[in-house]
Amino acid sequence: MKLIVTVKAYPTVTQSEGETVCVAGVRTDTATPEWVRLWPVGFRELPDAARFAKWQEIEIGAAPSAADARPESHRPNLQTLRLGAKVDTRRDWGLRRGVLGPLLGQRTLCELMGLQGTAAAPSIGLVRVRPGAVATIHSAPDWEPAKHLQAEITAAPHLLRDQALAVLRPPQFQIRYRWHCLDTDCPGHTHNSCDWEVGAATIKFNQKYPADQVQAHLLAKFGEQIVGEGKETYFFMGNQHRYPETFMVLGAFYPKERAN
Repeated sequence: MKLIVTVKAYPTVTQSEGETVCVAGVRTDTATPEWVRLWPVGFRELPDAARFAKWQEIEIGAAPSAADARPESHRPNLQTLRLGAKVDTRRDWGLRRGVLGPLLGQRTLCELMGLQGTAAAPSIGLVRVRPGAVATIHSAPDWEPAKHLQAEITAAPHLLRDQALAVLRPPQFQIRYRWHCLDTDCPGHTHNSCDWEVGAATIKFNQKYPADQVQAHLLAKFGEQIVGEGKETYFFMGNQHRYPETFMVLGAFYPKERAN
């Protein structure tokens, strides 16, 4: 399949799969745009030349997941991964709108939640955020000791990788959104972002700014920049395999130029 990557969640570690990332995107090899979820992706195990970016097209072999009945979920064969061009925005944000096509604001979150339990219920959506959303920042919970140990084991050198990786640590902070979708009777939603970019920005800002300024810079980047006044904002939403009515913010689409 071919797809444009729109989401990379923060990595996690499991005993069965090691360190993995959940990747989602929009298929470009189908008659109309379709969502697809790829898991597990051992992203940090990939060679540098194979580490794809968000909004980059990739080609990869993948099969419907035997362990996950959600229609978008596929298990990728990373040995087949090929990287394509990035969808740039330097001259035209409309290029990314074109990728998203009818998926852009197709459903409200209330609608997505209400569809769970029905046949082939969608588990991914790009939901329009009503103006007035609020972002806050909080300390993230620590992992259990067993998960820390698994992260250390996973990062150690092994037969297929002779160098150790930096040991994965839990995110230092969480960005939390209180928001409404466009459903007429929306009671309001509260979600933490699980976008990998939050964790990556935390590391960068810790190196760049004094410790007492890091939270303010994170909140500016993932708060005001995304849900500030006058923004046209959409959240990439995905549900949990075991708890399909529970959705998470996977990332955001907030074009600098509004649609005509």
